[in-house]
Amino acid sequence: MYLDGLTKHRVARMEDLMNDAEVFYRLMTQLRQAGLGASPPEMAHLSPPLMALLEQVANHPGSSVMDLARRVERRAPTISIEIRHLEKAGFVTRRPHPEDKRSVQIFLTLKGKNLLQQVRAARRETFARLLSGLSSSERETLLKLLHKAVHRLSGAAVAASGVRRDNV
Repeated sequence: MYLDGLTKHRVARMEDLMNDAEVFYRLMTQLRQAGLGASPPEMAHLSPPLMALLEQVANHPGSSVMDLARRVERRAPTISIEIRHLEKAGFVTRRPHPEDKRSVQIFLTLKGKNLLQQVRAARRETFARLLSGLSSSERETLLKLLHKAVHRLSGAAVAASGVRRDNV
């Protein structure tokens, strides 16, 4: 079969991307096996979305369910259910909004603060081990490239869904 130069280039590029995807998958598997995704035992029953929500409550104490939904780019009813789960586990508490009686504010409890401290310490330790063999310049480059890749991926996901980040 005859392939012109442009088609050959496209096929080669696609093969390179497929090979890169396999290498990336193997690296991610090795990172998980090395403990990159590991968490303290107290967190084992919380899903990544719940942990992300807990982080948002910590970073923005007193937020409403709607505020949190916008920040994590999910629907308010879903966030409300997740807040109930976190509240039942003792990680967050709801308080009436001082001015808007229809709204509640979400805060971390002491248990939630302690959990986040443990998670952040474990995260720092793991990343310190992971990046210890790199120079500061290499670490900076790696983090910039990962940030760029994640930003492109999250932008593509939002574009594909047709949902604007500010309309969640």
